[in-house]
Amino acid sequence: MAKLKGPLFSNDAHGTLGGVLTFSKRKLVKQVRFQKKQKDRVTPSRITQRGYFQMAVSWWNELTKPEQNEWAAIGRGDC
Repeated sequence: MAKLKGPLFSNDAHGTLGGVLTFSKRKLVKQVRFQKKQKDRVTPSRITQRGYFQMAVSWWNELTKPEQNEWAAIGRGDC
């Protein structure tokens, strides 16, 4: 979590206070706004995608360290 820099409610304040208020500087004005949290909507497509990701993570963790290094090298294009 970011911390507030500068005195509270001053022209120099910027950052987030308690994860609720966000102080920012724009080109012309200073701004204070509420930080809204994104809702985690549970949809069938998201559940499916999260299942695929969890399966991939479990497969990755089953690989030995040399196998992981080999796949990492392929991903970097070192082959």
